[in-house]
Amino acid sequence: MPVDPRIAPLIALIHSQPPAPHDPVARRRMNAERKAEGTPYGDYVQEEPEIATVFEERIKVADPDGEITVRVYRPAEENAGAMVLFHGGGWLMGTIDDSDRRSRAIAAGAGVVVVNVDYRLAPEFPFPVPAQDCYRAFEWTVEQAGRLGFDPAKVGVGGESAGGNLSAAVSLLAKERGGPMPVIQVTEIPAFDLTMSSTSVEEYAEGHVLTKAELEWCVRTYLAGHDATDPIASPLHAADLSGLPPAVILSAQCDPLAGDARRYAARLAEAGVPVTFREFAGHVHGSHILTGLLPASREWRAMVINAITTAMHP
Repeated sequence: MPVDPRIAPLIALIHSQPPAPHDPVARRRMNAERKAEGTPYGDYVQEEPEIATVFEERIKVADPDGEITVRVYRPAEENAGAMVLFHGGGWLMGTIDDSDRRSRAIAAGAGVVVVNVDYRLAPEFPFPVPAQDCYRAFEWTVEQAGRLGFDPAKVGVGGESAGGNLSAAVSLLAKERGGPMPVIQVTEIPAFDLTMSSTSVEEYAEGHVLTKAELEWCVRTYLAGHDATDPIASPLHAADLSGLPPAVILSAQCDPLAGDARRYAARLAEAGVPVTFREFAGHVHGSHILTGLLPASREWRAMVINAITTAMHP
């Protein structure tokens, strides 16, 4: 199936813009300027509900002087559980503002506290720092259950694109370290194999928002010479996936990362991990956010919220 025709004009508009610099700092500056001007798809994204309490905190991470910011969304005094969310951006870009609407939708829709994590970015903080930051944010969330009003045994992780990769990495680290285990892992348009071996990388190398060249740049900068087959970087290369939390994996058909999602879902199922997988026909990398334009994007968001609700309210 080709790209949904309702998305095609937006793709054309994105590709008509000047080439983005392959320098993370310059790219972040450019992205901030474009956001200030308004994104080309802003009118196609539904507004999300207000949340009773939203605040930010600085938390200590693994290295002695390291700190990151988390933004906490608390819909009620007492909540069933919590979701720790990791934004996308190729491990080089992105902020908690990029996940703000999603965080509000999940907090209100599933009745859970959401912790939106501003993990540190490459190249200043390459692999494995972002994964370690995200794991620490998950640990911190479990530790704060009494203060924030939720069951510490019901804390899940989730993310989009690079954030989906980091959600899987946190689940693997939880298993490796024998600490608290996420009750669910929700990964959307995720990258699971940084060797870029999925056939979809070549199939959708050009013309579908995320290109092979962009993916190569992000992976190369994030890894900074580390082994691409390290399971915390590439969860598909983990030898044993048994014992991981139930997974929801949602992907876009016309996306270089589509094959990663298919392969990881199959590996999890083979390992006996409950997995819900769906590939949305006609979608490209990132088009799932177009909830004001596409019924399928609204269905996508509903699947995420329903899965989290079920995990928190068994």
